[in-house]
Amino acid sequence: METGRISLRKQEKLRTRKDFDALKEHGKACRDPFFTVLVQTAEPDDPVRILRYGVICSRKLHHSAVVRNRARRLIAETIRLCKETILPCSILIIPRRAIFGTKQQEVQEHLLRTLKKAGLIREKHGATARSANS
Repeated sequence: METGRISLRKQEKLRTRKDFDALKEHGKACRDPFFTVLVQTAEPDDPVRILRYGVICSRKLHHSAVVRNRARRLIAETIRLCKETILPCSILIIPRRAIFGTKQQEVQEHLLRTLKKAGLIREKHGATARSANS
């Protein structure tokens, strides 16, 4: 296992309008008090099976760019910390006003719970092995 810092690579971010529009049109929506998550699983024949994410944070959400950017940073940090547990897919996250004033740990719990509902969290092999032995 790598002991270095886990980081987000450039190719893990959704960047083009085509990617965002495809997720808006074909993605499965999962709602939470902090955000709406649109998910599209990776195609089995897709050679690049990685986790890709994007965040839409418009001025309708809040007039201050500082506040909107904090919401983006909270979500990006959560994705960075949890990317090993999330299956390869495309995720579009649209924050809601409830995310303002929350801590990163709380955002992480809500995002993981939402992705678990969508079936995108990897099962831990160590936990199932211990359960089978008990």
